[in-house]
Order: sequence, then structure tokens, then C-alpha cells
Amino acid sequence: MIRRQGLEQPWTAELVDGSVISLRQLKPADANAVVQLYESMTDEERYLRFFAMHPAGLDGWARSIAEPRDGQYSLGAFGAGKLLGVANYVACPEPGDAEVAVVVAHAEHLRGVGTALLRRLGRIAKANGLHRFVAKVLWENHLMLRVLADAGWPCTRQLDGSVLNVEVDLDTETDLAER
Repeated sequence: MIRRQGLEQPWTAELVDGSVISLRQLKPADANAVVQLYESMTDEERYLRFFAMHPAGLDGWARSIAEPRDGQYSLGAFGAGKLLGVANYVACPEPGDAEVAVVVAHAEHLRGVGTALLRRLGRIAKANGLHRFVAKVLWENHLMLRVLADAGWPCTRQLDGSVLNVEVDLDTETDLAER
């Protein structure tokens, strides 16, 4: 079981354009904003994230992201009073591993929102006893691959058909991961 140590305080992050956003754990009151974020995704963005353009149960799944539970953590990025992106992890059966995912609103791409979310989520994961993030990423999802690389931890990638199995080593500290 993963501990949840005093990680509810908000943080700030500076984006590549110099703007500052707030990062904090999602709460049940954020559920509608999470649903709206996922509903606003283009068909291509849904396909790249869920491997399907119209995933079943998206509304219920998006609402579940805002419900704190043991073995998972969901972090939201907020700016100008709205949800800009979400990063979350869910513990895997393998001790110390968690599956990670990041979604950023279309208008916020390439500003550093996803990277800021992943860096903070990685530090939270380490504080909760995790050592590695794992992700299944379609090889054509260049934005997610860039976020994983830009976060600063060493990554390994293994191609399995059209899916890259990515492992992120949270135990190897780098200058980038500390930002």
C-alpha cells in the first residue's frame, strides 16, 4: 500500500512563456472540471491517450480521477481559474511501480504544463514509496514522449507493435527532475 504523506498543499510552476500556474491534488469538487477537460479533447487526442477516439465510460472515468484513493494520486494544473491539465498515477501490482498518464488541454500544449505536472507528480510518487513510472504510449504520440523526456528522469523505451512501453526511473535524480 502506498502512503499519502502531507502532499495536499499547492505548488507553483513557471511555464516556458514565464506564466505561473498552480499545481495541487485534485479533489471531488474538481470532478466537473476534469470531465470538461476530457470532453474537450479532440478525437486525435482521445485516440493518443486512450487508444480509442470514443472510449466507453469516459465521463465516469474522468470523475474517478478526482476521488482520492489509496494507490493513486491525481494532480491538477490550474491557471486563470481553470483546469489546464491532469497527471495521475495508479499503483501497479509490481511493488514500487505505478502507471502514469498526463492530459493537457489542447490550447495549453507546448507551454510546459505537462512537464510541470509530471515533475511534481514524480516527486510526490517518490515521497509515497514509488520508484518507477510505467506508461504505454502510442509511438506517434510525440507530445507525451516529449513530456516524459523533458521531465528529466532517465527513461527506457521498448517498442511493442505500435506501442512504446516506457519506464521512468524515479530513483535517479537529475538537475531537470529537481526543477
